[in-house]
Amino acid sequence: MAQPEQSYRIVVGMDLEEAGDVALVEALRLAQRVPGSEVHPVYAIAADPAVQLKAVDDMSRHLVRAMQRLAERIERICADQHVSQRTRMHVRFGDPVKVLQQVAVDYDADVIVVGTHGRRGVERLLLGSVASDLVRVARLPVIVARPKDFQGLEKSEQLDPARPGEELAKQRIVSDVIHVGRRDSHIAGLI
Repeated sequence: MAQPEQSYRIVVGMDLEEAGDVALVEALRLAQRVPGSEVHPVYAIAADPAVQLKAVDDMSRHLVRAMQRLAERIERICADQHVSQRTRMHVRFGDPVKVLQQVAVDYDADVIVVGTHGRRGVERLLLGSVASDLVRVARLPVIVARPKDFQGLEKSEQLDPARPGEELAKQRIVSDVIHVGRRDSHIAGLI
């Protein structure tokens, strides 16, 4: 008897900035490839000790406002991408890395997608990096999404470098597509 297909669950780290938008777009692209996928956008409100001392009403208002902003952002991105995708939004208080991991565990996620601000050097040391921390500690695959930008890079003149001691003209390039299950793989190289 055939087992029913399980859905593919994608947890997405959202920061209500461009990096989170890029992560959501990538998660939506992944979800479109697997029917029945679930996308779980997650926004973590950093647990500030000062906030914890405030009244519960203040925290509730902050939570509701964050949920509204996240919902608006998700709707806009889905509309911009012309995608109708089932999403389940999560807004929680706490450290973003821990929150993302916990949502992944709670919903048996298959992958976490996060964006990156591209910070380097001292700025990264001072502000940290949710993406790099997740890659280091997560117990499931993590995709770090960033906008495609090949500016300043050039394509290779040849597929592979010439072998030592051989002239390129004497080498032959072999290219073939092999079919493995539902996937096609392109194999290319020099012989």
